Amino acid sequence: MTNRLFQQYFILLILFSCFAPQASATGKIDRKALVGRHKVEIDSINILAPLSVGNGRFAFTVDFTGLQSFPILYEKGIPLGTQTEWGWHSFPNIQGFKFEESLQNYNYYGREVPFSVQITTPQRKREAVNYLRQNPHRLHLGIIGLEILHPDGSPVLPEEISSIKQTLDPWTGEIHSSFMAGDTPVEVTTYSHQEMDLISSRIVSPLLSKGLLRVRMAFPYPSGQSNDTRF
Repeated sequence: MTNRLFQQYFILLILFSCFAPQASATGKIDRKALVGRHKVEIDSINILAPLSVGNGRFAFTVDFTGLQSFPILYEKGIPLGTQTEWGWHSFPNIQGFKFEESLQNYNYYGREVPFSVQITTPQRKREAVNYLRQNPHRLHLGIIGLEILHPDGSPVLPEEISSIKQTLDPWTGEIHSSFMAGDTPVEVTTYSHQEMDLISSRIVSPLLSKGLLRVRMAFPYPSGQSNDTRF
């Protein structure tokens, strides 16, 4: 082995030793420790970084409160949604659009090949493309969030929230969220059921006994757009 090859081999050996998964004395991977290294931690309001719990067929996306308390805030980021594999919706095709109307031919080496693409004209084909692109679409099943109030009954705004600390544990599937609403602490723990389309949350705060913290549910009507948070 030449010196150059030996040096390359030595470097690869060091890299493998540094990045190889941790193993116990029996040579088995400590999977809990391995997964635990990938916890997600959030300490501020970031509309591009909501967290989700789910089971592969159902997903529930939350904001920094651990529920869907400020859906309008996230409209221009990653929307908060509740979706499942069976939840689909379509608007009636009252104009009788057909898939063929969404096609446009392109010449490939002397052969006309149809593709369904975004078409601007004529108007009929443009509307056909938009309808077929939007339908069917996943249905936002509903919003479950916190309604946080001041003593005078006015809502607590996102900018009045501080000391945000949120963690997603990929090993347990738990989202743990804590924050200060004004001067009062709020703690929320959120799970998704492993098999059913169901979430469970535990909410702890002095605001509960004062009637200043309530769970709100809302059911947006589908719009066909990228998010449905208006209701």
